[in-house]
Amino acid sequence: MSSGKSQKPVQGHWFNVDIFMDGDNNAHALEELNRLLNAAGIKEYRVHSGGEPGTAAEAGKPDTRKEPAADKAEAPSALALEIERYKANNTLVRMTVVKGKGVKLDLPCRILNYDAATQNVSIYHVDEKKVYLFRINEIDDLHAG
Repeated sequence: MSSGKSQKPVQGHWFNVDIFMDGDNNAHALEELNRLLNAAGIKEYRVHSGGEPGTAAEAGKPDTRKEPAADKAEAPSALALEIERYKANNTLVRMTVVKGKGVKLDLPCRILNYDAATQNVSIYHVDEKKVYLFRINEIDDLHAG
């Protein structure tokens, strides 16, 4: 029998923030950000973009970057579109990467960011709990699950 008391579901709230992180490179800064958020007990978070080099003084300045001209932009590849879809859906994927000297890595991961301009993909390795950065041309295979 029910006691008559209904439990109120726990509610969460989303916030959009800009965070400036020190780091030797994008992967190190993103790894440190993930470590800090996990240590702080943040229940869930999404890193939508970032990794652009700059200084703390530039962090407060308005965004003055210009978008590339549409006539100069190349059509995104099928792999780039697939990466963007997996990123948007926060899908767990299995990525096979071929590094130098034919070394193959098989990674269960989530896509954190894809930068079309530099052709870099940052991923979060779910087993190692580490962030890695790969060039799109190093990706041999990518599929959900």
